[in-house]
Amino acid sequence: MSITNTISKVLHPTAKHAVIGGIFTLALMGAIGLGIHTRQYTSAAVVRDSGSNPIDNADANGGVGAADPAELIKDIKANKPSDLATIYSYFGLTPAKYDSFISDAKSGTLYRDGHVEVAGQTVMTNAVTMGRTNMGQSASVRKPVSIDGKTTYYQSTPEHSFASGVKSLPVMVLFDNAGIAQTVIMNACGNPVAGDRTKPKATCDALVATQDKTSPNAYAFTARASFAGNAKFQKAVYHFSDTNTDVTSTDLTKVVNHTFTKDATVTVTVYATVPGGAVISTKCEKQIKHTAPMAVCTALVATAIDDQKQKFRFTVKVSTQNATLKSVDYTADANTTTGVTTKDAQGNVYKEYTFTDDKQHTVKATVHFTTLEGDKVANCEAKVTSKKTPMCTVPGHENELPTSENCAYCKEGIPKGDARCNEEVLGTTTTTTTAATLPNTGAGDVFGIFAGTSVFGALGHRFYSKRRASRAAIKG
Repeated sequence: MSITNTISKVLHPTAKHAVIGGIFTLALMGAIGLGIHTRQYTSAAVVRDSGSNPIDNADANGGVGAADPAELIKDIKANKPSDLATIYSYFGLTPAKYDSFISDAKSGTLYRDGHVEVAGQTVMTNAVTMGRTNMGQSASVRKPVSIDGKTTYYQSTPEHSFASGVKSLPVMVLFDNAGIAQTVIMNACGNPVAGDRTKPKATCDALVATQDKTSPNAYAFTARASFAGNAKFQKAVYHFSDTNTDVTSTDLTKVVNHTFTKDATVTVTVYATVPGGAVISTKCEKQIKHTAPMAVCTALVATAIDDQKQKFRFTVKVSTQNATLKSVDYTADANTTTGVTTKDAQGNVYKEYTFTDDKQHTVKATVHFTTLEGDKVANCEAKVTSKKTPMCTVPGHENELPTSENCAYCKEGIPKGDARCNEEVLGTTTTTTTAATLPNTGAGDVFGIFAGTSVFGALGHRFYSKRRASRAAIKG
């Protein structure tokens, strides 16, 4: 009996058929119970076909057709009818796939318009079913097919193989690892289904790398991918070869950041789920050139900050890229000060030194930098010549500064504090010159004294002579 006849009698029962229908209802309830106990196929508890058209037409292991994949494999192995293995192998269900068919086949639905769905996804279109008879239809409707070169089978579209009013029937579908339907078999009759298989596809269109403007080795990554044939994005995994690390993203538009420590290959693998539960993947790659950190001390600038050029400021000038100045060690005259971080208004690290001699001094700066590749060190130095501090010239006070109160003279040649600064004559401070204290004047000074004495003597003689003459005249 064909599917068409079966459904017709269900729709228009006679008294005899009503009894049979009651029995069928009990059988159906049992089949539903069987479906509940299977892992995937409650929907497979369907009307079992009968007659000569079903491929799996032996009334064994539950009846015509199969409630689930396990029952179908039992029917094949029972070799009743004897051509089951040959037919199903022709449609992709070889003995090597029996176990995977039992464990992995999914329940689906074949629709009258010729498409097959699994979990709401179309996995096949333009479907045709194969049976053992032409069901009284013409060759243009039921196409004869020979599988083994001996037996003729017949294929037709669901529109012609389904009974009037039947819109869909359950099927069992086995997928390959790419999510492509390999074998489709109707539960009710075991008839294989062929058609245009939907091929899931995932394509990685681009791996986009955006370089950070302030940090050349820092990048932001996103990926672009396209999906077709029921492939649905699952996740994207970014692999960075410089650190051998993976970063997983569940959103293609979400930015993944990475800073490189050396040249590297970045690979993004985009994964997509496909019908049947498999996962497919696609990849994009990009080469990233690492920019080595630059940490250089370009100069140690020495600036005198007093008029005497004894106090100097030593300022470090640096050039960096992917590096940050951490601190500076200063060394002057074998004395080192570590960890200097004092900065001027421009952000430059400096240290001040004071020198009180008239010698050349060398100041060295050891600059410490931090980078993503570890700490780095750079060196620079500067030379300065300081001026000696003027000292007191007063005898006995040579080690004092000129500003010292002891560094002064009360009178020319006589230092302040000397006893001669306080000598008094008749209550008046005078300067007494004695032979003991007269300076050695030399010949020129003696001549001057002699000349002066002569002039005063002549004047005195003239004055005396005039007075004498005047007295004589009076007496005369």
